[in-house]
Amino acid sequence: MGLLQVFSRTLQVNVRHGQAMVRGLVILVVVFVVPLIGQGQSVFREGQGMWLMFFNRTEITEKWSLHTEIQDRSYDISHKEEQLLLRGGLNYHLKPRLWLTAGYGYIESYPPEGISSPTVIEHRIWQQVLHFHTLGRLFIEHRGRLEQRFVGDRYRDRLRYRLLVNVPINKERMGPKTVFASVYDEVFFHFEDSPYDRNRLYIALGYQFTRGVNVQTGWLAQNFSGKTKGYLQLGVFANVLHSKK
Repeated sequence: MGLLQVFSRTLQVNVRHGQAMVRGLVILVVVFVVPLIGQGQSVFREGQGMWLMFFNRTEITEKWSLHTEIQDRSYDISHKEEQLLLRGGLNYHLKPRLWLTAGYGYIESYPPEGISSPTVIEHRIWQQVLHFHTLGRLFIEHRGRLEQRFVGDRYRDRLRYRLLVNVPINKERMGPKTVFASVYDEVFFHFEDSPYDRNRLYIALGYQFTRGVNVQTGWLAQNFSGKTKGYLQLGVFANVLHSKK
């Protein structure tokens, strides 16, 4: 093979990668950045909260795994408690890129400072479908979740959908020793006369230490009850993986 042919093929590969990257950037702008522009006028007026999060997935067999997570959510960066969330579930890997999950969550929600209200306890049963794939350099995850929520003395059903995209920065694909950007948008609906519940937009920078461990730090904007508030984010994802995939 001549030098000209090698150069031509290399150029074609780079062009294809570049086209995939451009398509990915267009998707990110349309899906994630445009909603943020609409929320940006009010998000900083509501103050900044903070979420500290830990996630774990432990493989049992090739077809089954356990999901556990702890989230400590605060009204502000001084760590005035807003909510404690404990959630677990059992995953069934229907296909390598299609997982089904059923689980239970325990949530304590605390009143804001200066308001005399009792802590609200929620018991939450949930079912989930998770599908993920790649588009060029992008890792894309679709998550649909149905929840049966026992909140204090009330019962409510809720449906939520999240679109997440991870973009490797220093490598072609996600893997160990990868710096990456992570963005998602998640919308929540009730089965009621006014179905809209809330929307969350998340932007973060992460580092993939190993196949099963990564850390992400970023910012989340949550639109709820006509207001949008920002939350600083710190998440640790530590999975126990036995398979070699």
